[in-house]
Amino acid sequence: MSILVVGLNHKSAPVEVREKLAFNPNSINTALSLFSQKYQDQNAEIVILSTCNRVELYISSQDGAIKVEDVFSFLADFHKIELTAFSSYMYHYKDDRAVNHLFFVTSSLDSMVLGESQILSQVKEAYTMAAMEEATGKILNQLFQQALNAAKIVHTRTSIGKRKVSISSVAVEFAEKIFQDFAGKIVLVVGAGEMCELLLKHLYEEGARTFIVANRTYERAEELANEYHGQAIKYELLGEYLEKADIVITSTSAPHYVIHADQVKEAIKHRRGNPMFLIDIAVPRDIEPEVANIDNVYLYNIDDLQSVVSQNIDERNREVEKCRVLIEEEVEHFMARLEEMKIEPAITHLRNHFHTIGKEELDRLKPKLKNLDNGDWEQVIYTMERTINKLLHHPAKVAKQEAKNGGGYRYVETIKKLFGIFHHTEHHQHKEKNE
Repeated sequence: MSILVVGLNHKSAPVEVREKLAFNPNSINTALSLFSQKYQDQNAEIVILSTCNRVELYISSQDGAIKVEDVFSFLADFHKIELTAFSSYMYHYKDDRAVNHLFFVTSSLDSMVLGESQILSQVKEAYTMAAMEEATGKILNQLFQQALNAAKIVHTRTSIGKRKVSISSVAVEFAEKIFQDFAGKIVLVVGAGEMCELLLKHLYEEGARTFIVANRTYERAEELANEYHGQAIKYELLGEYLEKADIVITSTSAPHYVIHADQVKEAIKHRRGNPMFLIDIAVPRDIEPEVANIDNVYLYNIDDLQSVVSQNIDERNREVEKCRVLIEEEVEHFMARLEEMKIEPAITHLRNHFHTIGKEELDRLKPKLKNLDNGDWEQVIYTMERTINKLLHHPAKVAKQEAKNGGGYRYVETIKKLFGIFHHTEHHQHKEKNE
């Protein structure tokens, strides 16, 4: 049994290459089925992980029968593209390196955003789809369950995913320090670009429900407001609504300030001590810097937010080595378990061999013991089977222990040679060799 991963990601290939190999949910199911059928004689198992940043195929096969070139050909045939269009961008790892790679991916150490949480659910979904298609078996079931567990260990024992690393999430985190709860808070959005939309999304996810959107293009303001069940207003009315707002987000392309200190001073007078939180993510800035000096007003610009993001990224990077150590431990545990799994069929075969010999001998003995009643004969059978199990207990125990050190297979092979045990195909080959 061998484990192979073949794939590409945002580090190895540009988006125009990645999109050629991308799978949607329907095509993944088809690919899983086709691959399993094609390589069923090799006891193939497969999981396909396809995200916007990576396409990876995790494969287990008997004695490494499925090669990298086989996977390349499968991908080329399935997607109807030339090998040369993607082969140079691909990477591949085998056995412990493949396991290590999956654990890194699942723990978000190989993600574009270090420590992000989305990849864990994506790996889980990929595995679940493969399992439902019956494309996985004993090896990949064990591997992916261990990978998901390793990711949980990494995120529990380190702070790799605890600090926010996006402008929008840091802004919301700052707002939470002031308001604790966004329920009932009014959010005024000035501008309707991508950054404003991201901030609205984060605030909505954290419980904000009352949104007012102002934009020079009123139709765009309506579009964004409707998406979050908010209210669109004319850009000219911005000043009138300022005093109502608990949170103000600005991101326009205006060449001058759109919110001035005197406007905020006037607004804060009417708020009866309620604080105002302003996020200026525009370049050039939308809010006059002097606003930061007004009591009970909290102003953050893009540089303030980026500074915190950079610090948080540095903190995550410092956690990588801790994560690496934890993953190495989990890889060792899995590889030891894999060695045990590899020898289990051999141990089963060994037991069956001895029990077959025992049955044959009992069958020859039975006619000579005609006087035994059924109860006594059952006791003879029981004693024979018990004796065989006792004799094999220690060799099996040692074999499993040896497997943890990587020597289990050689140990079992030695036993098979000593006792002349061959699988059917092996026996046939052995006879031919001797003839």
